[in-house]
Amino acid sequence: MKLRLALVLLPLALAACDEQSMKDFRMPWDKPLEAAPPPAPVDPMQTPLVDPAVSPRDVPIEVAGEQAAAATAESETLNTAAFTGRGNEPFWRVDVSGTTAKYSTPENQSGRNVTVRRLVYAGGVEYIGTLDGAPFSVKFSGADCVDSMSGEKFPMTAVLRVGTRSNMGCASPAAAPAEQTADATPPA
Repeated sequence: MKLRLALVLLPLALAACDEQSMKDFRMPWDKPLEAAPPPAPVDPMQTPLVDPAVSPRDVPIEVAGEQAAAATAESETLNTAAFTGRGNEPFWRVDVSGTTAKYSTPENQSGRNVTVRRLVYAGGVEYIGTLDGAPFSVKFSGADCVDSMSGEKFPMTAVLRVGTRSNMGCASPAAAPAEQTADATPPA
């Protein structure tokens, strides 16, 4: 009797040790579950490229493959070629036109020219360069702004970053340089 009991319990004990055997252990009336098909792989080369929603300085952009222009940029800043940004406490002013930004402070009222690159993204326009080896950027967005000291209203907002310091301020489109306006007016 003990031998019969051992022969009956031995296969059950061995089957309990094997995970695969336990997965396949079902009653005759149990039907196996159908496996879900694996999701189709996404081809990154077929997805359209869009402008990032944040500044490239805040979140690095990774690009690969062909690039295509996307119509998601902010129209108010996209169609503006020159900007004037200013802020309070500490006081600062940045005049940007083309690839040059003139950065002025109360300590340096004549200002310093910084060579910058224009980056367009969904939140506005950002000009990035270096000043004394530190990152320099000024970001313009189409959000309305009110000067905290004078109460003057501006059509745009500016964020100036010099090194690790970040300053908020207001901005407006700058008038075209005098030489460009002289060329644009027809002779009388």
